[in-house]
Amino acid sequence: MSDEDGLDAGAVAGDGTGESTGDDHARTARRRIGWIVGAVLTAAAVAAAIWLTWPAAPDAPGARDTPAPTPTASPTTTVAEAVQAALDRRLDQCAQSTGPEPPEHCGIRLPWGTEFSSVTGIRFRIETRPVVELDGTWFTATGGALVATVAGTGRDGAPRTETYRTEDWAVRGDVIVSDDGVDVSVW
Repeated sequence: MSDEDGLDAGAVAGDGTGESTGDDHARTARRRIGWIVGAVLTAAAVAAAIWLTWPAAPDAPGARDTPAPTPTASPTTTVAEAVQAALDRRLDQCAQSTGPEPPEHCGIRLPWGTEFSSVTGIRFRIETRPVVELDGTWFTATGGALVATVAGTGRDGAPRTETYRTEDWAVRGDVIVSDDGVDVSVW
């Protein structure tokens, strides 16, 4: 594009006369090269910063000396097996109770009432462990067999001991997954 005087539109000489000179073209070219070099150097600096701060792959040479996480279950252990193991540990703890009341959060309920005026202790024995079935973040475990021997005072005031057995012991609860592994909370 040019105007009536033959000047390029937008081309203004450095001396304000409106005439373009070779120096103006050289100056514009140097300015463009300066911007390009600056952009390339900035991009290289950003790339180098990212490369230096990006965490190295664990198996790569020069990887950071951070300890690898310790797995809590073997690769062949399924979630259901881990929940079953956690429930078995919990129920074993419950079975160690010898107090006058069934332990809380163990899924143990005893059907007595008329035989005893007071209970002094209960011993538990797990004959068959309930088997876990998962349903999302909770579980149901059925098919267990539990024996409870209750000692106390009978209605007649005499010492009394009775053994109760349940063939259909079942427990339900929540599955708790954390960095430490799998645990259960029995309802």
